[in-house]
Amino acid sequence: MGLKNILIISEDKTDQLVLSSSLQRAVPSRFNVTIATSLERPLDALMDRNNDAVILAHAPETDYLLRLAQKNDVTVPIIVLLAEASAATVSRVKGLGARDFLLRSNIQDDLLHRILDYSIELGNAKQKIQSLSNRDALTGVLNRTGFRAHVERAIARSERYQTNTALIYINIDQFTNINDQYGEGAGDQAIKMIARRLSNKKRNTDSVARLGGDEFAVVLEDVSAETNVDMVSEKMMMSITEPMRLNEQQVSIEVSVGASVCPDNGVRFEDLVEAARNAMTQAKAVPGNKYFRFNDQLTFNSGGSTSLSAELRQAVRNDQFELYYQPRINLKTEKVVGLEALLRWNHPERGMIRPDEFLPLCENMGLMKTVGHRVIEKACSAINWLDTQGLADVDVAVNVSFSQFQDERFTDIVKDIVGESGIDPRRLEFELTESVVLKSPDEVTHRMEELRRMGHSFSLDDFGTGFSQLSHMTDLPISALKIDKSFVKDIPTNRHQEAVCMMIIDMAQRLDLLVIAEGAEEQEQVDFLKGVNCHQVQGFYYSPAIPLTQIPRFAEEQLFKESLFSHTVD
Repeated sequence: MGLKNILIISEDKTDQLVLSSSLQRAVPSRFNVTIATSLERPLDALMDRNNDAVILAHAPETDYLLRLAQKNDVTVPIIVLLAEASAATVSRVKGLGARDFLLRSNIQDDLLHRILDYSIELGNAKQKIQSLSNRDALTGVLNRTGFRAHVERAIARSERYQTNTALIYINIDQFTNINDQYGEGAGDQAIKMIARRLSNKKRNTDSVARLGGDEFAVVLEDVSAETNVDMVSEKMMMSITEPMRLNEQQVSIEVSVGASVCPDNGVRFEDLVEAARNAMTQAKAVPGNKYFRFNDQLTFNSGGSTSLSAELRQAVRNDQFELYYQPRINLKTEKVVGLEALLRWNHPERGMIRPDEFLPLCENMGLMKTVGHRVIEKACSAINWLDTQGLADVDVAVNVSFSQFQDERFTDIVKDIVGESGIDPRRLEFELTESVVLKSPDEVTHRMEELRRMGHSFSLDDFGTGFSQLSHMTDLPISALKIDKSFVKDIPTNRHQEAVCMMIIDMAQRLDLLVIAEGAEEQEQVDFLKGVNCHQVQGFYYSPAIPLTQIPRFAEEQLFKESLFSHTVD
């Protein structure tokens, strides 16, 4: 029989000595003793599954601790050590959930050992009964009752310790098709497999629940940031959508995933669940596997939709997105050498909407992969059109989001799009920010290497605004740095900005990287950048982002300016 862990909570050294000595004299030896004089996080100690029983010395805070244990359904037996056994005191501590009591003046080995043995055995039996009533019979994960209890405990912990709790709500899309096509037995097998995959991805402090026939939930405790919720949700989604074998056939499923965070999206069980379920409903309206974290700026109606989100879905279906292109100018030749493709939403009523107004919601709704793929398709079509206009030496750069890089299919999708278009892959460049890299450096680097071998190049956008880790310069297969416009806007009056620009340009040149400065709006800025040997520039001084059809004329004007300048110099 293994040792039983007994936690003694008392500030009195005599209590500690007498109780621990008595427990050590048990025959056979079966108790392991831990002593605590006080508890900084009492609920954690009382709910610690490593403890088989707690002996709690009576003190002014005893009633509070017992109420706390009672409120949070603590199953570990608590034995209260009393100075005197008045009927009122005994009745009160037992009424507050204490399993039994001991008198300081009557601590006998046999009595103490018997009380602990009985309390632990009874506690284990109650725990088994409670576990059975809180568990789903098919999968063994929590049922609705157990799920609610865990969420409410987690919310209480969030309030007490100022931490975040997240709730992930998962729905299996069109699960009835599996039952209809493969039989209910196969459907049960699929449900058990999904529950097992979710359980394998969770931490010890988290829990998985089955809320209905095809709905699951995961409770994440002590979440440090919302981006962690996104990452865990994406990983769980990828895990459970891996093909599974049913009736000797390989079957793929699709899921819709929503998430909410306490306290941002609510501090009550009902509010947190409703927010996560609403987010899942939003995700369900988008084809394919998708994840959406609840945004409290959106107000859901009874149908589970919002005006803006509904319009975004409509925009994807009707292809209302357009690309505008901002020219990149070679500072030595004044020629157009590249274009940055920038997304615009051509709303039928509101007109042209800038990306910063809709891209965050687009990302949250799980639409970014679909939109991103169409951006690449449009960029490839633009390259082909530029060829017909005599601009075969102009490259096109597109921005890539983290959700795209995280998609294991991204490389194959790019390969298919580029292959169908017939373009030279060297003319399609991808821009990514440091924040994308920092979310998953190894995964991003691996994906970049795959694309680089296909011929594509990369530039690191907004350089200097993030963590600016120099390891990016050596570890990532990038060919260009883009100096953020915040370091260009006050040149040449700001000496600090000048110094930063010169430092970035010098470092990049030593590493054989192309340097592109963004946000140039004045002649003085362009002159300075030329003087410090910056390679390329883009900004309003030359041109804002313009429709593709205007690029040939702009390129002609640049050629005219360049020839006029050369003639003047001669």
